[in-house]
Amino acid sequence: MRRQAAVAGAALAGIALLAGCTPAVPEPVAAPAAQETSAITQTQIDRIVPATFAELKAADKAKDASLLGERVQGTAVTVRGVQYQLAKAGDKSAIEELPAQQQAVYVSAEGVFPRIMVGVTEAPEDATPVVLLWEQTGIDADYALVDWAHMVPGATLPAMPGPAVGSNQLPLDSDAVDPTPEAVVSSYVTLLRKGPKSDVADEFAADTYRARLFAARKVLTAAAKKGDGDYVDTIQPQLEDTFAMATADGGALVFAPLVVRSSLRVKGGATVSISDADKTLVKGKLKDRVTHTYRDLVVIHIPANGEGKPAVVAADHHLIKVAAQ
Repeated sequence: MRRQAAVAGAALAGIALLAGCTPAVPEPVAAPAAQETSAITQTQIDRIVPATFAELKAADKAKDASLLGERVQGTAVTVRGVQYQLAKAGDKSAIEELPAQQQAVYVSAEGVFPRIMVGVTEAPEDATPVVLLWEQTGIDADYALVDWAHMVPGATLPAMPGPAVGSNQLPLDSDAVDPTPEAVVSSYVTLLRKGPKSDVADEFAADTYRARLFAARKVLTAAAKKGDGDYVDTIQPQLEDTFAMATADGGALVFAPLVVRSSLRVKGGATVSISDADKTLVKGKLKDRVTHTYRDLVVIHIPANGEGKPAVVAADHHLIKVAAQ
């Protein structure tokens, strides 16, 4: 009889950051009308947000990702498509609630493309507010929702310039903040790879995203050992899709996408076993190895003038692929 080793897929599949206490969302900082430098106007924002959610609502109702593509693009389509697959297979909680009502909207100042717009939603039931990321790739392109992440319980977003002025987008190597956005992302990825005993662990404020990632790693490593196998995960930053916006006080808010691959292998004739929900997504026939791929978004606040540690204020862990290899 062949042995089976259980994979605790659920430990990674939904690192849901539910509300322990409500995160703070400051109002955008006002500025005189004469200083308007924003890439878009409030009138345009008032068109973009409803158009986005009208498209999303239609696709959600039909559970059909092909209805997305004008105001919802990129990673958002990939993630939503997987959620539709899971929902059709019977997972009633697969489709995340993304509230249309925004507590605050932050936009880029005039400058180079791509430009971004950031929304912070009202809190969904039993969850924290969602940070939404829109992108405009060129002058003739629409702003499209491309990513999102729930706020970390207890987190506080920094004050941001209001829509009339907009926030300067910072190059990743900008020395306007210390450390630079690129250095912060690099150090945080090092921390994720090496675990809680990493030499850079003390450089960041505590956050539930990495704590849950480390906890899942421990569970899956133990599951692999039961099958005489091994577990390994890899974390890769996506710097080409990373953005940094200046805060009102001279700090930065960094939007850093990550690709996380979690691979479990068993030996000695054992067969991996995954959750029923994940079986809907499996490519290939399950044997001795399974790899889950996630596309995450981590939002990191870098305080101004080195006054405090960089802190993760929002993060989500989105499953996009399951492969029997």
